[in-house]
Amino acid sequence: MQGDYILRKSNKSKYDYHLADRISELADEVLVSILTLLPLNEAATTSILSKRWRYLCRYVLASTMTLKFDAEKTLYSLIDLNREEREQKIRRYVDWVNSVVEQHTWPNIEQFRIAFDLDNSFSSSINKWIQFALKKRVQILELDFSEDGIHRRQKSCYNFPHELLGINRGSTSTAVCCEIPSLNPCVYLGLKSIRVLHFNFVDVAEEVLECFLSNCPVLERLSVFHSPNLVNLRVVGPLIALKYLVIRRCNSLESIEICDANLVSLSYVGNEISLLLRNVPLLVEVSISEDCICNNFIEVAFTQLSCCLSQLEILKLTDQIVPYKRDRIFPILANLKHLEIIFEEDNVCGLLQLTSFFRASPCLHRLVLYLQMDYTKSMRRKIKYKKAKCSHNYLKIVELAGYDGHTSDFELVKYLAKTAVKLGKIVIKGEEEEGPWRKMARDVAMQKLKEKVPSAIEFVYR
Repeated sequence: MQGDYILRKSNKSKYDYHLADRISELADEVLVSILTLLPLNEAATTSILSKRWRYLCRYVLASTMTLKFDAEKTLYSLIDLNREEREQKIRRYVDWVNSVVEQHTWPNIEQFRIAFDLDNSFSSSINKWIQFALKKRVQILELDFSEDGIHRRQKSCYNFPHELLGINRGSTSTAVCCEIPSLNPCVYLGLKSIRVLHFNFVDVAEEVLECFLSNCPVLERLSVFHSPNLVNLRVVGPLIALKYLVIRRCNSLESIEICDANLVSLSYVGNEISLLLRNVPLLVEVSISEDCICNNFIEVAFTQLSCCLSQLEILKLTDQIVPYKRDRIFPILANLKHLEIIFEEDNVCGLLQLTSFFRASPCLHRLVLYLQMDYTKSMRRKIKYKKAKCSHNYLKIVELAGYDGHTSDFELVKYLAKTAVKLGKIVIKGEEEEGPWRKMARDVAMQKLKEKVPSAIEFVYR
């Protein structure tokens, strides 16, 4: 640990510098408080300082309520390693988790997070970790086995075992979940404490998810990413406590059914699926990003959301360019305050469709547009956007992602400034990596834009 430098006079030299270890002079209670604020791997490194620090470190690891086994730096270093070196680092990570789990003596934990590149070959250790977390009545359980966000091509995802929850394989009823005598009572009681579940690159079956939903009375947040064999998901019944559901890139998924539920927010990213919603009075936020091959994405989305459109406050329809249709009738989105959509910016018809959204959303407060263009075209068309016949009186904030100052961008901003009579702020989102010439062109375009729109509008660049 770093100490304080003290300047003292000495006979041998004019000044001697002595390193005083002020931190070690603190009381054990204070040092324990400091160690609990550190990530687990950093707290563990203090054990090499002295016997006292070793004792304090063991105490902290044995009693901490938050076990987050993140290894981001190690994940980055795995990319350039050969197979043998890679396996050694993975084994070292597994041994580290096993060591902490074995030392932990506190009766409860709040969070248990595994974040590392692990596959089904480590299922024995992973199963023990999950049982440990459940016995400790964990509140937040996160299993993230992604390889730094990169899709695993040659490895098999960890398969969440049915037996761990007492589920008879092949059963389609949640009634048998967690009721067989062989299930450890501590594991069963552990389900009662879970508030948050997160699975990434975990092969979790429909029966397992329904068991969690049916037997976790305080489970409010569920997110499932990259589960390869999940086909159907049902959230049905008023007794299910789930409020936030996020499903991303589960490529075998065919349907999601949510009925008579307390869901507040739904986010889906992936292939086109059957989405059935019925009697969801609390649902106010929906985000849908489908790889839809049809040209009627907006009609499909509005049909799937028909039972809750009038109550939605946040709607995000992204990763899909909304094609313009002159005769399209938009349902009234009476409570919508936040809208995010993608448009092809050199398509005048698509952008003019904003008028339809404005008319359908009288209370819209914030609009986010993701601008896209076809770079195969030699040049952008010079487009003039006409002011909407009816002005919008509530829209105050507009965010433009992908704005680069070309003519179509410039005309779009002028169109929005004229249409939204109470517009107060325009947020321009540039590219993450922007070269000097691009930045210079953007600054010139921004200055030109400010001269053409009302001075009352604030411009923010991010």
